[in-house]
Amino acid sequence: MRINGTFEYKPIGNVQTDPTTGFVVSADDTPFLKGCECQIDKSIPAKQVVGTDGQTYAYNYDVFIPKYFNGELAIGCTVRVTSESGTTDEFSVLGIDDMNRKYIEVWG
Repeated sequence: MRINGTFEYKPIGNVQTDPTTGFVVSADDTPFLKGCECQIDKSIPAKQVVGTDGQTYAYNYDVFIPKYFNGELAIGCTVRVTSESGTTDEFSVLGIDDMNRKYIEVWG
């Protein structure tokens, strides 16, 4: 694993339905929690993967987090990555793979 940045994350908080649009929106102003160093791989154009259900998923970020990270990441939470050059970006987690013994892979 090549460390080239850090990340912060915002756990999924309370949600409510927007009465005008009917969409579910976050009702929680939870601050970002400190993550740790990580490997950030950015893909432009977005990578496309066909899931086991046959649906195509597209994502720009593939983040590898050391296994010693003890925070709680879940699909739908917000992650803010900061690269070693100082640029930051945010994305919603679309998938998590924690089956590797050395790292947790998060993409979004």
